[in-house]
Amino acid sequence: MMVKATRRPLTAKAHALRRQRLVPAVVYGAHLAPIHVSIPEKDLENLFARITRSTAVELELDDGQTYHVFVKDIQVHPITQRFLHLDFYVPEPGRSLTMEVPVKLVGTARGLKDGGIVDQLHSYIPVQALPEKIPAKVEVDVTELGIGDSILVKDLPWPEGVQPLFPPEDAVVTVLARRVEVVAPVAAAAPEAAAEGEAAPAAAPEAEGEKETG
Repeated sequence: MMVKATRRPLTAKAHALRRQRLVPAVVYGAHLAPIHVSIPEKDLENLFARITRSTAVELELDDGQTYHVFVKDIQVHPITQRFLHLDFYVPEPGRSLTMEVPVKLVGTARGLKDGGIVDQLHSYIPVQALPEKIPAKVEVDVTELGIGDSILVKDLPWPEGVQPLFPPEDAVVTVLARRVEVVAPVAAAAPEAAAEGEAAPAAAPEAEGEKETG
């Protein structure tokens, strides 16, 4: 994947660039001084429709200089969701990099037909590898999963040289049995002491002047 960028002076105002549908960005790395650039908004939209956060991108500057980068940070407007700023990281050649790789489920689990529920426990898994070895995504075929079955981190098709940083026995996806809610029977209501609307009998009045006989 490739995207073209233009060097921009630090005096260029970010809001002025955005009015021209240009997105300010910075390219940097441990062995590279920051390079401030701008990228057409439309080009970024096309780029992100085809990549993940762990996809290596070829970034070409207007002076012909090319860098292999990863998207390090994205800032978007909270309402319009338009790009506000991006950071591109240039990894150091020959040095391992830690990156979160997205997990994509493929197929329909057998357990769904039996009333189960597919529960994806990890959407991303951090890995460590040389930059050129990091996969854009890892696909998991869940077709044969029945109720109670799981796919673990160690079961995923990791490319050679890629080390997942989660424990090997961690479940990535499982099929759960659907819960059946049991409603307890309601106990019969006790009969009322008096019928609704019926007044309770009054105590017999004591006759005036009546005394207790001894």
